[in-house]
Amino acid sequence: MIDRPQTTPPGARAATAFGLALALAACAPTGESFRPSAPRGPAAPSFQATADTFLQITAAGAGPIGAAMPFDSKAILAQFPGYTTGHVTIGLETSTPDALVLFKDAYGGRIQVLHILGQGNRITQIHGVTHHVVGPAGERPGMSFAEARTDPATCRIGTNLWLGMAICRSRGAPNVTLTYSFQGEAAMATSLPPREILDTGMLQRIIWTPPG
Repeated sequence: MIDRPQTTPPGARAATAFGLALALAACAPTGESFRPSAPRGPAAPSFQATADTFLQITAAGAGPIGAAMPFDSKAILAQFPGYTTGHVTIGLETSTPDALVLFKDAYGGRIQVLHILGQGNRITQIHGVTHHVVGPAGERPGMSFAEARTDPATCRIGTNLWLGMAICRSRGAPNVTLTYSFQGEAAMATSLPPREILDTGMLQRIIWTPPG
């Protein structure tokens, strides 16, 4: 069964440092579309660990794990005391692989934090799928394209299982990909929508791949 959007458990603080608190784990969004204005101002602040922010994805990896970490649940859990793992089928652009899920018990529930893919003993992708994960430039799942200040020049339209999604590069790291989904007709588009629609896209996943 392909993973579904997760919800923040009762008692969780709804506001994040960026004003959003959506915990998302699937490629399809929920809720109504919105059209925020594009923010202006200084670059996103540097990462600060808080109760609402579990880890940061950077060019080097996701929190304490990166290219040197073997694709092994015990080795990964050793870096995340108090976390647990499981498995879920996820939708990539052209396949539906089985992913190792990293869970954190918080706010009275079990939150999916990362989806980790591997081949042999090597991690091939790490997906941040909750607003408790922050990207290289301050992006969080649940942010709009405008709020994340993603560069449209780095984007392409998705195909196959990611049809209608914008696939973009984080402005903070060349090996970190951002996937945005849309509402309405734009959700089935075969080319990138106009900027005013692009700005309403909702960030679903922050995807790290090994550099090089």
